[in-house]
Amino acid sequence: MAALEGWVAYGLDVRNAYLYGELEEEIYMEQPEGFRVPDKQDFVLRLRRALYGLKQAGLAWWRALKQSMEELGFTSLTSDAGVFIYRSKDGSFVIAIIYVDDAIFCGPSIALIKEMKEKFMKKWETRDLGELTEFLCMRITRVGRSINIDQTAYLQTVLQRCGMQNAKAAITPLPAGYVPVKSEEAADQRDEEGSKP
Repeated sequence: MAALEGWVAYGLDVRNAYLYGELEEEIYMEQPEGFRVPDKQDFVLRLRRALYGLKQAGLAWWRALKQSMEELGFTSLTSDAGVFIYRSKDGSFVIAIIYVDDAIFCGPSIALIKEMKEKFMKKWETRDLGELTEFLCMRITRVGRSINIDQTAYLQTVLQRCGMQNAKAAITPLPAGYVPVKSEEAADQRDEEGSKP
C-alpha cells in the first residue's frame, strides 16, 4: 500500500521492550551473582516485571504494548494482532506495524505520523530510525513509487559467519539449460518396486 499510494514510513526500535511487561504470575528467582544481600544469601527475589529469557516476557510485553496503543487511540486488527490503525477525525489515518520491539508507522499524512510517533516515543524508550531503510534484517530502498526489499546485508553477515564470503559460485548439479524429457519406455519391475513404500 505504501508503494501504491505513495505513503511515507518511519521506523522505531523499542529499547529493552521485554523489561516493560508487568507479570501477572507469581515468579521468584535466585539472587543474581554480584547482587546478593549480605546475611540473606538464601533468600529469593519476587519478580514484578519480566526479564529477558523468561517464558512469560513476550506475552507480558505484548499486554503492555497493546494497552498503550489503545490509550493512544489505535485499534488492533483482528486478522493480524501486530497491526494497529489510528483514525483521526478528519479521515486521515496512521498504520502501526509492530513486531516484538520493531515498529513501522506509515500512512498518507506525514504530520499525523510524526504526531503519533512522538506520542508513542513518550510512552516507551525508543530509538527513532527516521524514514524506513531497514526492518527485520531487510533493507528497504525507495525510488519514486517503487519499494525494493532485499536481505543483502543479512546474507553478507551469514556468509562471513560461515567463512564463505570469498566462496566461488558453482553451477547446479544439472547442466545449464537442461530440460527433462518424458520417458516413453514402459517401467520395469525395479522401477515399480522402488516406488512402493
